[in-house]
Amino acid sequence: MAPREGRSPRTGSGRVAWRHRGGRDSTAFVRGRARVKLGAPLAHRRRHVSDRMPRSLPIRIAAATEADLSAVAELAGVVWREHYPGIITHGQIDYMLEHGYSHEALMNFVAEAGAGLLLAYAGDRLIGFGAYRRVASADELKVEKLYVHQEAQGQGVGSRLIARIEEAALAQSLASLILNVNKHNVQAIRAYEKNGFVIRESVVVDIGAGYVMDDYVMAKRLSR
Repeated sequence: MAPREGRSPRTGSGRVAWRHRGGRDSTAFVRGRARVKLGAPLAHRRRHVSDRMPRSLPIRIAAATEADLSAVAELAGVVWREHYPGIITHGQIDYMLEHGYSHEALMNFVAEAGAGLLLAYAGDRLIGFGAYRRVASADELKVEKLYVHQEAQGQGVGSRLIARIEEAALAQSLASLILNVNKHNVQAIRAYEKNGFVIRESVVVDIGAGYVMDDYVMAKRLSR
């Protein structure tokens, strides 16, 4: 699944403060084609992998801790820089990675009540992640991030992350999941629709520095 980004170029001469809660970006089922290591293994030891991950490895979902945040940011950089060119500018990619994947921004999902950061592993390889938080004044949980490395596509990893986020929402007695996705990110939109989401509305969000997120808000009603 893929994040929400807009197409507008940077227009100001200086950097404008990030105007939204740390870590917020459009979510998406995305494929990152770069031939690099798939995240970091357990115990955070650096290891390289062959071009393709063995598809027989069991998939495990775990809650992130502070020690995992650098590996999450690294995987996000791989996926974004492969998937988003052509959807948003390279400048906006760098801007959103810097603000959305800083240690502070990711730590909010670990420490904030009602929020969470989930990690998907194939064996000891980090292959995906999902982040969520409660929406103020709404009976909803928002999927803020959802990414799976391209080498792990086709194994239901994104759907399993969504299922775990649904469990978190129901545990908090919340009725719906919502997310934002870039209007041009057709791959992600179709994947979300297959997982029960429908388009609720169209929004354009100013994120500073002359950039916007030109998104659809998608929602999924949950069965209690």
